[in-house]
Amino acid sequence: MKKVISIVSALALSSFTYQVSASNELCLVSNNDCTFVLLSTKVSVKVSQIVSEQESDKATQSTSIIEESETLLLVNKARAKQRFSPFSTFKVANSLIGLDTQIIADAKQALTFDKEKYPVQKWWPSVWKLAEYNLNSAFKFSMVAIYRQLATDIGQQKMQSYVDNFSYGNQDISSGIDNFWLGGSMKISAIEQVQFLQRMHRNQLAVKPQSIEILTEVMLVDSTADYKLYAKTGAGKVTAADKSSKAMLGWYIGFVENSAGVHYFAFNVTRASYAKMKASRIKIAMNHLKKAGVI
Repeated sequence: MKKVISIVSALALSSFTYQVSASNELCLVSNNDCTFVLLSTKVSVKVSQIVSEQESDKATQSTSIIEESETLLLVNKARAKQRFSPFSTFKVANSLIGLDTQIIADAKQALTFDKEKYPVQKWWPSVWKLAEYNLNSAFKFSMVAIYRQLATDIGQQKMQSYVDNFSYGNQDISSGIDNFWLGGSMKISAIEQVQFLQRMHRNQLAVKPQSIEILTEVMLVDSTADYKLYAKTGAGKVTAADKSSKAMLGWYIGFVENSAGVHYFAFNVTRASYAKMKASRIKIAMNHLKKAGVI
């Protein structure tokens, strides 16, 4: 296989350096409060034509060349390499591990949590107080207690083995089996997010193909005639130890399948409050995907 890799810095792309209007907001290279990473892959197969020479009873042998091209777009390269807590984007890996260990059999299996260990809080949104959950609903509503219970059920040893095998961020789960991804010891960069998603999509993580198939269906956010979008959000306090700060980090990661190939993306942004982060997180990421012609 012949592989062609192109790395494009957003600094060289004028279309990524300004905001047309509020509805077209982008991550600006002039600020370092956000980053957008897009890894686009395309595989093409070129096959030579078989030519028969009947009179001489000879024929040319067919040959094929598989060419894979990758384009990596970085907005704010330094921040793209900076590691942050994955927060709920770790639900992608956590779900995959739960499926591969068969703690979760399928997307419809009922999932529960220890209500004494994780009691219902007044501040919980209504979608965290449903009578029952399965993988589809727990993932969609980012139900933290379900995933804290899942990580506990997976256990320290198995969890460490999987995150090591996944090369997931700094692979540090030392701060607690049920919270290491929630502002704890686990950190990952936007570049590492897209690399993990690519390995998962290509089934290069040494997990059962069925586990990836189920998770991929759960991750589906939008399906049109032109593309399919698979994604996950994540959010949390930038500095958990600083009680006075309300600054929030927001993630939006995933991949898009379209006729041109597969496009893995990761976006993160820091805003002064949860409301400000939530209002712009998905919108900015989608604007970049539109600018890049992915959706």
